[in-house]
Amino acid sequence: MPAAISCVTLPVDDLQKSLGFYKGLGLSVEEQDDDHAAFNLDGVYLVLINRGDFGDYAESVGQRAAGKGTMSAILSYFAESRGEVDQVLAKAKGAGGSTTAPEDDEGVYSGYFTDPDGHTWEVLHDAG
Repeated sequence: MPAAISCVTLPVDDLQKSLGFYKGLGLSVEEQDDDHAAFNLDGVYLVLINRGDFGDYAESVGQRAAGKGTMSAILSYFAESRGEVDQVLAKAKGAGGSTTAPEDDEGVYSGYFTDPDGHTWEVLHDAG
């Protein structure tokens, strides 16, 4: 099996609100029904699923879903430039997310945004 991630699934409280947020980032929905929506991000799918259905899935594999307001992962986006970092953070803020001011740490320029369900994204450009 090649080392690759094919899909990231995020639990959401309000599918329509979350769809609005990710559409505000410029993403296009590829598939959608009442319970989930999927975005194709150059071959890796980002799936939003109602929190209850996500919890049912977690229980079916013997796990417990983390509650809203807890962090178990950071999603990262590697930008092509410092300007792109600023643009993505501005889009996230404009779509209703909370953001941090970007910082430069030894040639890595990065900032964070959080979507309406508390999922944290890192946006970074590594000049090295």
